[in-house]
Amino acid sequence: MFNNDQNNYENQSLNEEFSVSGVEPVTKKSKGKKAAMIGGISAAVIVGGGAAAYGVSDTVKNQVKLRVSSPEKYYAWVTENNSKTIGESVSEAYKKGLDKYKKGQTVDFKVTFEPTDDTKELLKDEIFGDYRDSDNEEISSLIDIIDKNEKFSVSAKCASKKGNIDANVGFDLNGDRVVGADIVGDGDAADYFFRIPELKDQWIGIEYGKMLEGIVEEAGLDSDPTAAYKDILKDPESFLSPEDVETEVNRYAAVWSSFADDVELEKKEEVDICDITVNYTVATVELTEKDAAKLEVEFLKELRDDKIVKDILTDKLDVVDKDEFESSIDDEIDDIKEDLKGDYYDDKEVVMSIDTYIDGTGTIRGLKFYNDEGAFTAVMGKDGDSIRGEFSFTEDGEEQFSVKLTAEENHKKYTGDIELTYSDVSYNYVDDDYQKEVTPVTVSVLFEDVEIVDEEKGYFNGDFTVNIPDTAPFVISCSADKDGQSVSSDIVIDGTNYGKLTFDYSVDYNADIDIPDKGGAFMIDMDSEEAPDFEEYASKDEFNSFMQGLLTKAGIDSKYADKYAEAITEEVYDELDYGSIDFDDDDFDFDDDDDDFDFDDDDDDFDFDDDDDDYDDFDFQFDPDSFKYEDYKDYMTEEEFNEMMDNIKKYYDEYESSSSKAN
Repeated sequence: MFNNDQNNYENQSLNEEFSVSGVEPVTKKSKGKKAAMIGGISAAVIVGGGAAAYGVSDTVKNQVKLRVSSPEKYYAWVTENNSKTIGESVSEAYKKGLDKYKKGQTVDFKVTFEPTDDTKELLKDEIFGDYRDSDNEEISSLIDIIDKNEKFSVSAKCASKKGNIDANVGFDLNGDRVVGADIVGDGDAADYFFRIPELKDQWIGIEYGKMLEGIVEEAGLDSDPTAAYKDILKDPESFLSPEDVETEVNRYAAVWSSFADDVELEKKEEVDICDITVNYTVATVELTEKDAAKLEVEFLKELRDDKIVKDILTDKLDVVDKDEFESSIDDEIDDIKEDLKGDYYDDKEVVMSIDTYIDGTGTIRGLKFYNDEGAFTAVMGKDGDSIRGEFSFTEDGEEQFSVKLTAEENHKKYTGDIELTYSDVSYNYVDDDYQKEVTPVTVSVLFEDVEIVDEEKGYFNGDFTVNIPDTAPFVISCSADKDGQSVSSDIVIDGTNYGKLTFDYSVDYNADIDIPDKGGAFMIDMDSEEAPDFEEYASKDEFNSFMQGLLTKAGIDSKYADKYAEAITEEVYDELDYGSIDFDDDDFDFDDDDDDFDFDDDDDDFDFDDDDDDYDDFDFQFDPDSFKYEDYKDYMTEEEFNEMMDNIKKYYDEYESSSSKAN
């Protein structure tokens, strides 16, 4: 962002030497009414001019053009040169992206939390309460999970290549894997596979693509809407090439540069950016409502004749036929032209003004879009080693949002701050009416010795201090080398340090993805009306063994791990059984057979008649002697046990009393 060679800021001083003060003559004068057109026109000019263009322009050539060309021709030359640079940069970035797509890319990241002793004590209080200090071995075993583990991590390794994906996520304690999950996707066939390796090596598979084909067939569609998506995954370059990207940027930038035929130039104008002042040539274009309509016509004409866009929409995506594509655009053009003939569009009052800030090398350093109702500004500048930038939006004279950059460069390292200010709007009810109150809120980030280690992979060094209103400042430390990036911060709230949070990641531009064999996988039939029987995939013994291992790795004593694993297994498989209950002919058929719920005169029913085996003679007797403190001592004190028994006795006596009165 601040690269001198790339931005060519060193040559900016030549602008002062070659520039001439004053305003150039204007060939036309355009005026029109105010309208809310900032969005659309801003987008067009940004593409054409490139607010973030960092291409290298020849300084002398720029000064010659500035001196000998008309304002319109100079502005067209600047916008075309900058858009060309943008097109080349975007095309090159896209080309690199395609290359990575073909070779594959693997991203490895991990989030680790290292709690302090204070945090551990807080966790034990929250989870175990008064029982945390008991002599119960079972509770102590659970507390050991907190005491014995210093690092809690969630990690993931995600690979992608030609539309295929391979992801592994896991939970680690003290750097050791406790449990993980693997996910693999076949982008071409739209088959997806899942497994928990600690449970079983066999994959669970879903033929999602096959299911979609069935939906398309049932819907009676003429074509598969996912076909184009699959084709793009196979060969994205055949869909849109790097050359196409560059062509499109230049195509629509040229529309703007050729349209702007009324330009005012202010040479060597002083522009304040934060606390520095730089000299830029400022090119101003004013648009009326009618100008905006004419510009729309020019863009529509270019779109109608755009073979690249037309082929994508009519052939590759097949969302519209060629005749409809052209006719719909022609109809829109005709409608606008018809309105232009009359007084539909005002051609007197200016609805938008556009300032373009150009340095001495011919590079665009900023843009400003404004009218009487508001303004949007984005501009950067440099004075010696001082780099400044402003991004702001104002409405009705009030700044709604702004970002200000202040940085000092020292041997490719940058120190400074970024301030983000926004308006917090509230309404107070005063004197039987609501009064609007606007309060500026500023969030700042101070950075020190920030340097790029690997621009392509996004690795960098530096320390950042974040200041948020009503919150204590916190520091984020970033360090990187050729192998990866690490970002860490201490979590401090109200003066208490709860631990250290670290985020590590690395990028490798290579990937090997093996798609599982469906023949050996447990495939789920999406067309079947019956739910899959997962006990066929993993037996209760296999799942129980898996849970034992998981709990033991977590730090639970083996004898309790076995107990918990068995309970969890029973719970899980009971739920699975419940979801697949098969009722036979003797259930709920309301006939005269036994074992039913038909409320007839047979036994074994729930008809509440005079037969046996029902619940019409149900009688509960409370026996205090059947409750022993020995069975509850792990969960409560003896005093609490006695209090519980007294309450039960009280409720039972009340129940007996109400039952007697009813009878």
